[in-house]
Parts: sequence; structure tokens; C-alpha cells
Amino acid sequence: MELNPLLKSFLFIIGNRVAIEVGIELINSENADITDEDITENIKERIEGTGIDFEPEDSETLKLNTVRKTLYKLYSEKLAQFRRIRDKSTGWFIYYWWHEFNFLEEILLEKKKIIQEKLSSRLKFEENNYFFICKKCTQQNMKYKFDEAFDLNFRCPDCGGPLEAQDNQKIIQFLKEKIVLNEKTNIINEFKK
Repeated sequence: MELNPLLKSFLFIIGNRVAIEVGIELINSENADITDEDITENIKERIEGTGIDFEPEDSETLKLNTVRKTLYKLYSEKLAQFRRIRDKSTGWFIYYWWHEFNFLEEILLEKKKIIQEKLSSRLKFEENNYFFICKKCTQQNMKYKFDEAFDLNFRCPDCGGPLEAQDNQKIIQFLKEKIVLNEKTNIINEFKK
């Protein structure tokens, strides 16, 4: 079964090519219980002879631990769930996994909302503060708010040079443009085209 392009892109962002392969296994096992060990073995069988090697510095092409880490990343992003059962003979827990890919749209909308809030917060911070920088110092990315610069007597704490006012209008304009772009963009519809 194929992953839709949006899901595939999101999985790649979360865990590179391994997450895509894990996603394929989760979709293919939709009606059956599948463990992390089964997922690992299925991926190994599927990629055998293709030249794909997820563990280039190791003799194995894919480690169980790599798959487990990827599954936990998917779980933390709310794209996978599990139930665990204790094996009576060994006492170890067995984890059975399934996907929650049907919630992808809600997850992405929530991420978009978080990005919008962060952009708005940063814009407010930039608009409500005056900043000072040292143009002589190697720490050029270091900027000080007015009260910090005042406490430093408008002198750089690293080199002693003068702290000069920084024009942050470009940053403010950039943030405003990103906010508008984020509001207008409907990533879900972009991938449904």
C-alpha cells in the first residue's frame, strides 16, 4: 500500500526514510497485531537486495532499536499507538503497534496553530522592544534589550565597544509576512490537489 504524499513528507520529517518504512508496515498491518520486531523483520525482507542500508556503520541493515525509536517518535507525534502485554514465559513486555494516520489533518492543524502563536509572540516581542548590538564584537548575533543595554552602560560586555541601536524593521516585516502566509496556507488542500 502507498502512503499519501502529505503523510510521507511528514513521516520523513519525523524520522527520515525509516519512518516512511515503519509507516508502510503500520498501514499494511492495519487489521492484524504487529510488534516492533515484526515491523523490523518485514522492512528487512522488503528492502533486501535494494542496496538500502539504514545502519551503514553496522553489519545489520536495520536494527530493532532504530525501529523502536522511530515508533516512539511517531507515538510522541500522535501518529501511532500501542498496547503492551506481559509475556508470561519471559516476563518481558510485548508492544503491539497500530497507526493513527487518520488524525494527520488534526495534528497538522494543531502544529500550524502552534507556529502561528510562536510567530505572533515573536512579532509582539520585536515590536515592543528596542534592541542594541555591538557591531565590533564577534558576537554580532547577540542583541540586548534597552534595559539590558542600559545596565551595561551601553557597552559590550565582551569587547567593551559601544552598543548601538538595531533597526529591527526587517525582522518585523518578515514575521508579518510569515504570519499572513501561515494563515493563508492550507497544507491539507495543497496535497489533495
